[in-house]
Amino acid sequence: MKVFKLSIGATALLVLLLGTRSASALNLIESYEMALRNDPTYRSATKDFEAGMENDTIGRSAILPKLGASYNQNANKATQWGAQYTGGPNVSYNWNYPSNYSYVQLTQPIFSLEAYARWRQGIAQADLSQSKYLYNTQDLLIRVLQAYTDLLYAMDQFSFQTAERDAFLEQYKVAKNLNKNGEAAMTDILEAEASYQVAEAKVVDAKDAVENAKRKLDGIIGEPIDKLSSVAKLSGNFNYINLVTSRFEDWKEKALSTNAELKAAANNIEIAKQEYRKNHAGHYPVVNFISALSSQTSNTVTSINQTFNQGYVGVQVNLPLYSGGEINGRSSQAYANFEKVQADYDVTKEKVITELRKQYDAVVSGKQKIVALTAAQDSATQLVKAMRKSVQAGERINVDVLLAEKGLFNTRRDLAQVKYNYLLAYLKLSQLGGTLEVEDFQKVASYFR
Repeated sequence: MKVFKLSIGATALLVLLLGTRSASALNLIESYEMALRNDPTYRSATKDFEAGMENDTIGRSAILPKLGASYNQNANKATQWGAQYTGGPNVSYNWNYPSNYSYVQLTQPIFSLEAYARWRQGIAQADLSQSKYLYNTQDLLIRVLQAYTDLLYAMDQFSFQTAERDAFLEQYKVAKNLNKNGEAAMTDILEAEASYQVAEAKVVDAKDAVENAKRKLDGIIGEPIDKLSSVAKLSGNFNYINLVTSRFEDWKEKALSTNAELKAAANNIEIAKQEYRKNHAGHYPVVNFISALSSQTSNTVTSINQTFNQGYVGVQVNLPLYSGGEINGRSSQAYANFEKVQADYDVTKEKVITELRKQYDAVVSGKQKIVALTAAQDSATQLVKAMRKSVQAGERINVDVLLAEKGLFNTRRDLAQVKYNYLLAYLKLSQLGGTLEVEDFQKVASYFR
């Protein structure tokens, strides 16, 4: 999160194609640890979580007191024109003087439905961030295992295609020899050559698939893989994982209560509900407690060098009377969004339960597939041994051995894929059931050595 060894030629080709650094082993746990540090998707999710958690503080601020202060220091220059007495001449007076003004005000909401809705909405938004982060944390485990096993399967496929190509090449050579002796027609040679060329094209495709899978894993772990031979492969001993419960209904119950996606959907419902209440609160008055202190010196030309200090305590009531229909419109809009989010929750719930059943069945049926393909692998192994003995006895030719080996490679590849899918299904089942932890990933990682 070893079915068969690559031939020396295939391994050399893969190393030459993909090796970029000095050799160092890479296993599934190390891949996960590197992804924790380097995966850009996870790093983005971490910062999104940190930003989202601040919604709790922002929302709570709506119901907490607000304290503000201001201070002004001015240099004033004034000119006054006027008569000193009725009918007298106009004279001017010039003043140059400093003035200052300071003000401190405390405001505490007493009754504000909007402030209360903002507070509750902030809590729900922070909970949403937690749910999303939990999902992204679990998703990283899934993505690492998926990319890791995709690379291993691509390597398996490359080895199989190489074996198939070699088999067709040997078949082509035999056809040419038989044709020289008059024992095979030219059509047999052409047919064998066509099969070989098709197999060669499949090898090229398989090589590209290995490169693409490697690049995908490189992008998640943040570093290029040294050599493909250094990647830990599936061990020969494969024990089935014990599930915490074997009943689907138990898994369904767990999913409904702890699934991260469903939690996020429920958080969205609460956010939408508080958004409606926040807009609907525009119909109700807002009552605030207000306390203020002010001090002003030389406020006007008539109060030069005079200081006035003032303090007051009171209650402020704001009553909405008419907003042109804005409050009604915003309330209706918010309520429609609230109903939409409720429907979205049902969609998410159905999707989660459907996927849960799929992964549950994949785990259960995966055991049966592994048993069947393991038996097929044993039979194919015995067939290869029998073919080799027949060649030694002169009853078979090398082409028969190569074709048998190709069948063995094919079975081993399919068995490896079934095992990969089984382990992936186990992690996905745990994720959907809301129980996925790093310990589950460590269980899966123990299969790769």
